[in-house]
Amino acid sequence: MKVVLSILGLLFSAPATMHAAEKINLLPPSGYDRSAIYLNLALFWLAIIVLIVLIRLKLRETERLQKIDSRADDENIPMLD
Repeated sequence: MKVVLSILGLLFSAPATMHAAEKINLLPPSGYDRSAIYLNLALFWLAIIVLIVLIRLKLRETERLQKIDSRADDENIPMLD
């Protein structure tokens, strides 16, 4: 019975302690600064996406060149007649 009452007490007292916390502004209050932050964030993610696309293109080109080189090597193998 004591366990049940202590659990109920914790459940009812937890929201009261949550409201006592001080709110902290993560973004600046002015609209201009906030828009600059969002713009920089968008440019950052755009750059990340472009880098991923470039890496994929370079890997595909490398695979293609490896296939071409392997075909050329197969054609130059001397045949035993």
